[in-house]
Amino acid sequence: MIGRLILGFLKLKERINDAFWWRINLFILKCLNCEVGNNFIAIGRLNLKIGNQSRVLFGSNITIKSGINNNPLSRNIETTICVEDGALLSIGSNCGISSSCIWAHTAIEIGDRVMIGANTIIMDSDAHSLDSFHRIDCVLDEKNKISKPIIIESYVLIGTGVIILKGVRIGKGSVVGSGSVVTKDIPSGVIAAGNPARVIRTI
Repeated sequence: MIGRLILGFLKLKERINDAFWWRINLFILKCLNCEVGNNFIAIGRLNLKIGNQSRVLFGSNITIKSGINNNPLSRNIETTICVEDGALLSIGSNCGISSSCIWAHTAIEIGDRVMIGANTIIMDSDAHSLDSFHRIDCVLDEKNKISKPIIIESYVLIGTGVIILKGVRIGKGSVVGSGSVVTKDIPSGVIAAGNPARVIRTI
């Protein structure tokens, strides 16, 4: 009996916390001039960095889970959305994201009905120059990093712990297996996995 009362109290506390962060996250995104569609839900605190003259577009019916055990795989890892100055981040409608990092230096475009598993990293840049001489100087390092847009087409399923690197396109309806590192394009309608990710079979 006492156990059920405690469990009920914890569930109530969780609902109150979810409602609080959902409203706070939406308020902050709108203050940062992000375009947000209907029924946007972000549970748990989002770690946000939106640069000057950047463009951030969220479609309708998007659910983002950020840490605090909203998804058993998420644990306490917050979802991070970082859009550098002048960059584009576009996420279509009916997408789900769990405790992932999306870091746009130029452009990241995600289609409709894309599911992104916990601990996934999507970044369209090396973030640093590959030249060691450049890396000792912050200005040279920033100037010489290589960035290329990422496109994830609609109906893609991305497993947990995936890393998606610059300049790739993932085709419509494909599945990327957990723990994969995507360094090259993945065609539509396939399952790809591994490091580097390669096509295993068609769906």
